[in-house]
Amino acid sequence: MDMALIGIVTVLYGSETVVDEFFKTLDIQSYKDFVLYVVDNKSPDKSLEKSKELAKNVSFKTVFIENEGNYGVAKGNNIGIKAALEDGCSYVLLSNNDIKLNADTIENLMFSVNEDNALLAVPKIYYYGTNLIWCAGGTFDKSTGTTRHFHVREEDQGQCNDKKIVPYAPTCFMVISRKVFEQIGFMDEQYFVYFDDTDFMYRAYQAKIPLYYYPNSTLDHKESVSTGHKSAFSLYYLMRNIIIFNNKYRSKLYLIFIILRNFAYLSIVIAFSTKWPVLKAGYKGLYDGIKAV
Repeated sequence: MDMALIGIVTVLYGSETVVDEFFKTLDIQSYKDFVLYVVDNKSPDKSLEKSKELAKNVSFKTVFIENEGNYGVAKGNNIGIKAALEDGCSYVLLSNNDIKLNADTIENLMFSVNEDNALLAVPKIYYYGTNLIWCAGGTFDKSTGTTRHFHVREEDQGQCNDKKIVPYAPTCFMVISRKVFEQIGFMDEQYFVYFDDTDFMYRAYQAKIPLYYYPNSTLDHKESVSTGHKSAFSLYYLMRNIIIFNNKYRSKLYLIFIILRNFAYLSIVIAFSTKWPVLKAGYKGLYDGIKAV
């Protein structure tokens, strides 16, 4: 297989506990023709220092980009993507750093990419240390205004072992040809975090760029390491950005439905399952999203 140069882009923020395994499993990849671009968003922990130490003991080249503040995932990714493209990479691989790769993860993914001349591709992703599926591709869900993963939390019994084209997948680990950026542009930085990948993938979907799901490539994902699961931070941006996304692509009538649905979700579901500061952040996110449109 001809090895095209890949620029792997990962954004650091609160990643100190996960970067060790990320670097180690990248270093055992059978596919060798890649450069890692580490974009540090002024991480408050020792993510950057630890990554620099780890980079001294791996076989692949690492480029560090140190931002002056927390620019968010969307802008952080854009900075890394543009650096990779300027360096002549044929593909960008957007990657979380809270993942564990198998030795053949990238090779299997790129073999399939080359076979199908794919411009967008994702692997099968498991919840870390389990046989439970985190994502086997996904779709845009008009009933919620968000997205959903196929086969999520299902025990893998071979039910998603067929290669296929899917409408959506998160950019947790996604190969993207440089041609895609030339056609649809980069991440929309207004999202900061959450829905930035939804927006990007929806533009690809509108442009009829096929997204291939390749189950021969697999990895494990540690969910919500940097933002926290149902933290005030995550709930704020989820509520804010669901309004921004649906205002951008849906009708005004549908947007009203999404606003009411999420107000009810906060008031009925979240109110009885979390503390007031988190709920308050959710309401503020909804309010700020409405103000933004």
